[in-house]
Amino acid sequence: MLTLTVDNKDKLDDIIITEDTILNIKLDNCSEEINIDVMDNMCLEVFEIDDDTSNEINYNLRSNAQVIVNKLARDNSDVTTVNMSGENASIKYYSNMMNYRDNTYRFVVNHRANYTNSEVYNHCVNFADSEFKFLVDSNIDREAIECFSNQDNEIIDMGNGKNFISPNLIVDNDLINANHSAYIGKFKKDVIFYLQSRGLTEIDCDLLLIKGFLLGKMNLDEKLLEEYTNFIITNFK
Repeated sequence: MLTLTVDNKDKLDDIIITEDTILNIKLDNCSEEINIDVMDNMCLEVFEIDDDTSNEINYNLRSNAQVIVNKLARDNSDVTTVNMSGENASIKYYSNMMNYRDNTYRFVVNHRANYTNSEVYNHCVNFADSEFKFLVDSNIDREAIECFSNQDNEIIDMGNGKNFISPNLIVDNDLINANHSAYIGKFKKDVIFYLQSRGLTEIDCDLLLIKGFLLGKMNLDEKLLEEYTNFIITNFK
């Protein structure tokens, strides 16, 4: 298993995955184009932490490629595109945002081959009175049969923000399984009341719920969980 690290010190050339790889991405205050090509039968697991970025990130998955992305970010306006160009390619993509300014995150997945599988989970906690948008497109070509595409999009509003989700399924054949969901709201009052009745302060409740909401679905070992948790605590205001 190869381990690669990409950060602001590196020149972000095309990344070609030719063996099973763990890719660590850490970017701060940048706008770059990142192209990641995952070759046939390769497995890629990505751990990404971004702060104030507006990158273009492009994934190309060839036959039987398997990708898992665990992304945590603050003030993110990335555009992510996933091209499922080979049969039996699959991706699980977890995007988790902390938002303090006006930002739009766009995600596009293109199913261009048979039997491809995409599961996309976009979660954001929007603070203050800022605006945040999720624009999410799942495209399935006419020739791409027996594909599976799922979107799970949620925004939790912590203030009086303006929030918008556009979950789009653009499907050109019937031999597929595609669905999406969108939720905008606040943490449930009865959950907060229960936690406070157990002695937690309002701030402790908020932080606990935010950590669970942003980290709950990601595939993190103990060390990475600590790193991702510290990022949330540091940026929690």
